[in-house]
Order: sequence, then structure tokens, then C-alpha cells
Amino acid sequence: MARSRLAMVLVIGALALGLGAPTAGGAAPVAGTAVGPALGAEPAAVAEAASVAAPLPQLRPVRMGLILGVATASFYIAQERGWFTAEGIDWQYEPLQVTSEALAQVATGNLEVANVTVGAAVLNSLVRGLDVKVIAGNTSYPPNGPSINAFMVRKDLYDSGVTDASGLRGRRVGGNSLGVFTEYAIDKALATGGLGMDDVEFVQMPFPDIPAGFSNRAIDAAFTIEPAVSVIRAQNSAVQIVPEWLRGAQETVLMGGPTFLRDRPLAEAFLRVYLRGVRALEAEGMTPETAALVERYTHVSADLVRGMRTPYVDPDGRVNWDSLMDQQRFYMARGSATYSTPLDLERVLGEDGPRQAAVAALGSQ
Repeated sequence: MARSRLAMVLVIGALALGLGAPTAGGAAPVAGTAVGPALGAEPAAVAEAASVAAPLPQLRPVRMGLILGVATASFYIAQERGWFTAEGIDWQYEPLQVTSEALAQVATGNLEVANVTVGAAVLNSLVRGLDVKVIAGNTSYPPNGPSINAFMVRKDLYDSGVTDASGLRGRRVGGNSLGVFTEYAIDKALATGGLGMDDVEFVQMPFPDIPAGFSNRAIDAAFTIEPAVSVIRAQNSAVQIVPEWLRGAQETVLMGGPTFLRDRPLAEAFLRVYLRGVRALEAEGMTPETAALVERYTHVSADLVRGMRTPYVDPDGRVNWDSLMDQQRFYMARGSATYSTPLDLERVLGEDGPRQAAVAALGSQ
């Protein structure tokens, strides 16, 4: 598994893409060589020599499948500030492209943890016995106020009177895929105008292509994420028409595999670092330092990042299970979840002990 590489990826949230980054995670330090004290050395000198010669602790690798983007800036902060190393962790990551493939790697132990969306493919895999657990919430929509994602309509249509979702009947609506959070988000946005997915023409389009899709009129509306949202606003090609339509919705979660979760001290240490990063990002916002980190990891311009909203993650890593259950019902109704009886997702997927221990160590917020 590569530990150092630059790759272009473009996601935040949700679902698939992000601007790639150098595979991170500091290498384990080389153990110090034992050196004996010289005869006749003073006690203080002996103690100092012993301290210098003591081998450094061996870091334990935690390999993570990561959706790279602005929304995962908390991990970059934690890594660059040395918090993983301080907890004895050699953090490594592999950029995610497809959630279902990442979870298969987590279940088999090739990865210890991944940040993923809980779409239809994931749910179908759970029915087939995929052994993974949700260990914490990741990005979600804030309980109030706007999110970093957007549902937008082309500027010329907006100017001609399509100022809410009711004007989209029969029109082309873009998004990165069906059977994932994007489809759920689009359907919820359309519902604000009395419409649903069957009332529009869905156009599958990777998030990085959506700005061009608006410019060349290939789509009339779209659900999209950062940095595409900021690019679209800069080119003035589309306008957000449905603000705050998914309050509290759980977009991504952290999932761990069986081997990782059997090592309870390691899982708790990882989550302590994760929550420190989440809280630092929330407290500080998109500072110039954090924007520069995002640029290093994703190749998204720091100038662009500084103008973005801070992604929302519950500071205690709580999971909105009701939201995930609602998403499951949507996928079942659409036929993309292939089973007939809804899963009790919290019972089937939840493993909350390590998160609770991490919160107890850090204090609840």
C-alpha cells in the first residue's frame, strides 16, 4: 500500500470524489541505539546517556480509507500537529473513490478504518454479512444554518423565474451517482417544491464536471459539493435555491473493521485524535494555516478554501441514526436496496464503546 503519493481527487462529503493528496502518516521512528555510560561518569551524565540511548516507542499503523477534500480537514490538522504520533499511531491513508470497495478492504483488514457514506451498495453488503461497524459520525448537515453543500439552478433559469424546486419538473438535474447520498439529497430538495426523482431527468456527472455542466447548459440544476460550489459561484453560472433543506442529516461516518475494533486501546486512541481534530477545526474555522493544509493534501487552492464554510461534524462524534434510517427507507423505496425488511442500523452497525471512551477522556462538548 502506497504511503506517499500525490493524486488528484475532488470530494468533500459525500460521496465519491476529492482532489488527491500525498499519502500521509509519519514513518515509525528508528529505535535509538543502546549506548552504555563511560566508567566514572557522574550520575547525572549516566542518566542523560540512558535517556538519549532509550529506544523510541514503536508507532502502530492505522491505515485509513479517506475521502479527501475540505470536509476531512480535521485529519490533516491532527496529522500535521503531531497528535497521531503522540498517541503512538502511524497514520496512513489511501484516497477513497468508491465507498463499497473501501468497506470490503476494511472488513478484510487491509484497512483499519474508512470514512464513507451509507448508500445502497453498503446496505446490500451488510445484508450479505459484511463485518464492519460505525465507530463515529463524520460530516453531517448542521442542526441549523447552511451546509457546505448546495442544490443549485442555472443562472439564466433563475433569472427567468425558476427560483425554487417547483420549477424543475421535466428538467435535467445533475449529480455524481444514484443509490448514494446524492440521490437522497436531490429527492429531498425536489420535495420542497412538491416534486421527486421521477419528476426530473437525472444526469450522472462527476462533481468536478458540474461547473462546466452549468456553463455549457448540459444540466439545469444539480446537487454539488465543495470545491465545485465555490467554483460555480465564482463563475456566476448557477444560484443556490434550496438552502438548509437537510438539517441534521448524516452524510458520512467512520467505519472500522473487526481486527481494529478488537484492539480497543488502539481504537480509543485513534478516536481521541480524531475528535481533537474535529474540535480544532470547529473552533478555529478555515484559518490561513488550515487552508494551506487543505491545499497541500487536495490541491484545492488555499484562496478558494478560505472562502468556504467550515464543514460540520458533531464535536463528540455522535451519529444521527434516525437520518441513516431515513436514507435506508429511501433506497428501499427506490429499489436500489435489494432487501425487503429494514435493518436496525444502530443495532447492526453501531459500536459506540470506543467513541464514548474517547469523549470521556477529552470531555464532552
